[in-house]
Formats: sequence, C-alpha cells, structure tokens
Amino acid sequence: MTNQMHPPFSNRTTVVRLPIPHGLRMALPASDKAELALAQVLAGDAVPRLNVDPLAAQLTSTQGHAVLGAPASWTDTQLRWAYAVLLRQLGSLNGRYGKLFDVVDQGLDHTITNAPVSKTKAATGMHTDSSDARYNPDLVGLLCLQPGSRGGESLLASAIEMLERLKQRHPELESVARTPWPRDVVTPGLAQDLAAIEANAIPVFAQDEHGPVFRYMRYWTERAMAKLGQPIPVQLTRLFDFIDADMADNALNFRLKRGDILLVNNRLVVHGRGAFEDAPGAARRCLVRAWVDGFVDSHGERLPLRA
Repeated sequence: MTNQMHPPFSNRTTVVRLPIPHGLRMALPASDKAELALAQVLAGDAVPRLNVDPLAAQLTSTQGHAVLGAPASWTDTQLRWAYAVLLRQLGSLNGRYGKLFDVVDQGLDHTITNAPVSKTKAATGMHTDSSDARYNPDLVGLLCLQPGSRGGESLLASAIEMLERLKQRHPELESVARTPWPRDVVTPGLAQDLAAIEANAIPVFAQDEHGPVFRYMRYWTERAMAKLGQPIPVQLTRLFDFIDADMADNALNFRLKRGDILLVNNRLVVHGRGAFEDAPGAARRCLVRAWVDGFVDSHGERLPLRA
C-alpha cells in the first residue's frame, strides 16, 4: 500500500532529499576538535539527541531512501562526525569492515580475487549489501567526501515494486526468487571453503516478522555455483535477467556531491554505482560506507579480522 505522503518509488524522477537536522549543525565541533569528537562517537560515547522522526519515516516508507546534504565547507573530519552522529540516532554502527569504511579504488580486481567490489573502480551492478547469509544490515549509509572526476553515478531501485511486476509478468519465477541459492563467501574472517559456500545460501526474496527482505548479488551467486560445480538453472538465469532489466528500466540515476549523505533501507531498496575513473592529480573519489544495525532487527556478530 502507498499513500499521498509516500508515492510509489517508480513515480519519482529524483531522489528524496531531506535537510540536515538543525541540532547537528548546532553541535558541530570546531575543526581543531573534530578528530577527538569523532573518536568519541565511534567509541560509543554519548551523542547529541536529534529529531530524526521524518528521516526514520522516510526510510521505512515505500521510498526507502533519503539524501541529506551537509555543507561542503565542513572538513572531512567534521563530515565524518556528523555522519556518525546521525547514524547513531537510527541504530548502532557495525564494525565488520570498520564502523566507517572508505570506498576508494585500491587497484584491486574482484573478478580474480575475493576483494569486495567496493575496493575497486568497477561498476558494482545493482545489489544489496552483505554476502553473508547470517547477517544483513538494516541500513546502508554512504557519505560523499569526494565525488571523483568521471563516472561513479549512484543508482537506486525499489525491490518491492520490482517483486510486484515479477508476480504480474512471470509468476512462475516467484518460487525461484524465494528459494535459497548459494552465495560466495567474501567477508573477511569467515571460512571460505566449499562447504562454507554451500552453506551460505540466501533467497532473493524472503519474509520475516518485520516484513519483506530482498537480498541480491547476482555476481557472487553465479560465482558460488561455478566454484561448487553446479550448473545455473535456466529459471534462475531468467529471474536474474528479469531483475537486472527491471532495475535498469526503473532505477534512479544521480550523482552525489561533497557533503551528501545517502541512506538506504537495505531490506527494501537495491543500490549500485557506475564505474569511475580518478583523473591524475585530481582528488580521488571517496565515499564513506557504514552499516547500521538495530533500525529493524539486524545484529552483527564480532569477527576476528577486518578488511
């Protein structure tokens, strides 16, 4: 169901933008005190209380996303502080890759290693975050420090609306979407042998006590099945082809600018980015990713290693 406050995702042509909470501006530490303030926030110290009710309502709506624009004049550390304080109003920061993880090109190739695509300059494809069957963050955040020189556009699409179109056009594929399929294990600190990959099976669509859950990583699913020596069923390929085509037709395509904070409901909304290039001598593209637990029900387990 939808209402006038939150029209269908596909009716929008631009992302939902909300103002930075006034209390965040008022509490901003001076530039020479921001590093210590950030460390305290990440360590779990008390943070300013903000009114995030409009933001929380937006993230639980059919839209499932929002972009908040912090001033580009704030320093990188001030922006990180504001980002972390905002996210802690919504839940707890997960530390699997570090509570704040810089998404920059590290010169890696995810097609020949287990490196996450977030450490490359390649297009990600549309996906939800986390390849681990036992863990799914409720929210994904991306803070833009540097948008980069070329490419790197952000993409968003509604998984829930896509499921409705799947039911209408290819009802025979719904059962395929609700079947668990193996996904490659790329999370640092987890076993990555064949038995672990086979056990790491995740359905594309599921339902729990909180509502629908969409989890999609075509590349890692197909690679898992290749490693296991399992042929990819024709119906699964048809499902993936439909999902990719539908999201290509219905995705919002936009570019983040310095200071923008993108928040996405990882249960309901699919995101991606285009390939990018850093020009020689120019500021390198840098987005700061965070996973938030506890907005709905996700709870991260402690891992022995960090990326």
